[in-house]
Amino acid sequence: MKQSFIKYALLVVGSFCVLAGAQAGEIVKSLTVELLVFSGRPNPTFVVTDPVQIKEILALAKNLPRKKGVLASEEVQPEPKLGYQGFIVTNNSDISSDVKSFVVHGSNVHLALVAGSKQAGKSSIVQTASVDSDASLENKLLAHVKNNALVDENVLEFIENSK
Repeated sequence: MKQSFIKYALLVVGSFCVLAGAQAGEIVKSLTVELLVFSGRPNPTFVVTDPVQIKEILALAKNLPRKKGVLASEEVQPEPKLGYQGFIVTNNSDISSDVKSFVVHGSNVHLALVAGSKQAGKSSIVQTASVDSDASLENKLLAHVKNNALVDENVLEFIENSK
């Protein structure tokens, strides 16, 4: 439970740090994606800049059915294990700007959403848990990794075997 909270708190803080790094008034049009696969060394990270892909990925995440009565921070998480843990995606674009970031692993998707009005200065981040029954979001991100040769074949095989 504590690990889940810490993980999502870091995800939200990281989202704001990436956005704060942009120059004032500059709109950054990308998704930063971290493949959570290694322990003890940096995970592969890549940036998606194609607006069509950004729209597709964010639409998939945003439109998934929510887990009823469960917030992402309350959901019982499996025990941490070594190896593949999914993806962390940070939205650095003006596309679906209410989606700040999300974590996806299999059918579990945890979103950090902006609630309230940014213009009024009264927005906050709300964590939600969603279900992706056919793991289409994770599969789309894995396809991007494969198609762009972002990791070697041994890592891809390891990921496939651990799903």
